[in-house]
Amino acid sequence: MGVIGDAWTWLTTGANWSGDGGAAHRLGEHLYVSGVALALACAIALPIALYLGHIGKGGALAVNLSNVGRAVPVFAVLALFMVTSLRNSGYWPTIIALVLFAVPPLLTNAYVGMREVDRAVVEAARGMGMSGGQLFVRVELPLAYPMIMT
Repeated sequence: MGVIGDAWTWLTTGANWSGDGGAAHRLGEHLYVSGVALALACAIALPIALYLGHIGKGGALAVNLSNVGRAVPVFAVLALFMVTSLRNSGYWPTIIALVLFAVPPLLTNAYVGMREVDRAVVEAARGMGMSGGQLFVRVELPLAYPMIMT
């Protein structure tokens, strides 16, 4: 029957949609693992990138170091975790691997977004008497937001 026929048979069989091995359960697991990994990656990358982008020092080094992680294949990281004691710890090897691969683009985009804020706008805000924290929250972060979210 072929691949399409096999897919149709799987999709129309009720046993594939319910229970622990069902599609709905697997979708929930996938969303859980992806959500936890994304939350951890954001908690790691965004504060570092936003701070370095705000002060304007050390960002290039941090971005280059984080981009080293892009060169490592996902499969190699998962294989490494499978031969360690993390093998029997549930979803954590997958979550750690996903975090390692989510941090570089998050860090790069957040840093670049902060550095791309127009310096004339920053200086105008300073001239209006804004403190560093006010400048960060009211000027830099809103202007960097589109780049951070890409």
